[in-house]
Amino acid sequence: MKKHVYTLRVGGEEVQLRLTMAGQRALRKEWDEEIMPFLVSAAADSERFCSLLTQCLNWEGNENSVTDGAELYDLLVDEGWQGQAVFTALTFDLAAESGLLTREQADTLTETVLHAYDTAFASLEEA
Repeated sequence: MKKHVYTLRVGGEEVQLRLTMAGQRALRKEWDEEIMPFLVSAAADSERFCSLLTQCLNWEGNENSVTDGAELYDLLVDEGWQGQAVFTALTFDLAAESGLLTREQADTLTETVLHAYDTAFASLEEA
């Protein structure tokens, strides 16, 4: 059976991310929060986002050399990832790849969060 993984190339290496049920349980236990509200908050909170990445890196049978979400985050920044938009999109892409959201739902959530950021920055520019 084919495993659903989200693949990134980082530092010349392929990293495969997968949010399994075991990963969801670990996040629920760590943050005392159900997975969907956690994902929405992880889209804007770097500490939660790094916890999500850690779980997605460490699924059973993976061959990732990177196992820490904060390390992966730093590698992504070194690769040129900038702005909350790319990290928000990755959060919801991981949820879609893991079966928690449909592709359409992931896109809608990403657009909604990005609209909120755009509105906030527009308000700052007007001030």
